[in-house]
Amino acid sequence: MTSSSLPPKNLAPKNLNPQNLDPEKMDLQKMDLGHDDDLVVPFRIERAEASGRLVRLGPAINEILTLHAYPEKVSQVIGQALLLVAMFGSMIKDRQGNENPELDHIERFILQTQSDGAINLLVADYVHPGHLRGYARFDADRLASLDEESLASQLLGKGHLAMTIDRGPDTDRYQGIVSLDNEGPHAGLSGAANHYFEQSEQLPTFIQLSMARHFDAQQKDSEAGSDGWHWRGGALMVQKLTSVGGHKSDIPDAQSSDHESEEDSWNRINILSQSLKDHELLDPLLASPDLLYRLYHEDGVRIFDSQKITAACSCSTQSVTRMLKAFSAPEQQEMVEGDGKIHITCEFCNRTYELEPPASS
Repeated sequence: MTSSSLPPKNLAPKNLNPQNLDPEKMDLQKMDLGHDDDLVVPFRIERAEASGRLVRLGPAINEILTLHAYPEKVSQVIGQALLLVAMFGSMIKDRQGNENPELDHIERFILQTQSDGAINLLVADYVHPGHLRGYARFDADRLASLDEESLASQLLGKGHLAMTIDRGPDTDRYQGIVSLDNEGPHAGLSGAANHYFEQSEQLPTFIQLSMARHFDAQQKDSEAGSDGWHWRGGALMVQKLTSVGGHKSDIPDAQSSDHESEEDSWNRINILSQSLKDHELLDPLLASPDLLYRLYHEDGVRIFDSQKITAACSCSTQSVTRMLKAFSAPEQQEMVEGDGKIHITCEFCNRTYELEPPASS
């Protein structure tokens, strides 16, 4: 894994040229960032002993949401779920000693909510190495009755959030479940995710999720049928590194000052993180290194190779056929429609498959 650093004031490592690390002069290709969209950028805040991930999604999240033509409120919430799975899924490491590389693609991170709100079911998943998809079920009447200013936590209501890591055949699934609330410190998806880290890993964590529609006049002029509006999403997660077994910075004198405790250092980083505005996370003209430099330049930021994210669904005729075989022949006959075929629609990508029913005995 390669990395580049944005040094703190007076804390630049001797083996790096600070001039080359000026965000206005950075070579993004050398940092493997490429086009600053549809990616997850891991980083470490050196002086504060904290690490994090920055997610910027544009075309990928827009493609997923426009497949369903969800109401705007629903798109906002499922967009937040997609940001979370992109963030957490990209943290799943490849299985060690896997003798069959073709199995790597089945590593999956799944987020699912079930609740009593207008949006009663939410599913989003990430498939290695960066394939994203998701869908939601909602009560249209209840949704219409809500105030326009209703928060995402109010749309979801109360229930639970489950996060599952599936490493494929012959491996055990890992699942963490936390409560989903519509008020209080653990309200909504970001609050539930924070609650998960507090319970399972006992790591102080900051998470911010931002979704909005963005107008692009150039896109409107260049794409037939486009009104120029498309979805963008951004997310930031920062975690305090553990003192025991955690990574210590290799920037000289980059540890917290003797006059600043670990708790004070984390509180300061938390306050800096909270200063991030939604429009900064979503701005397509604000590059990820520049955004991180704005927030944490006094502490030094080391940026690692980014993970590219794409919209992709794993459904296929073969997988749908296998699923159909789980039903008995009489049950399949009941699914036959007027044209003599069975129609099955993938809830993730909205693609409809037409299958021949079993032969009548």
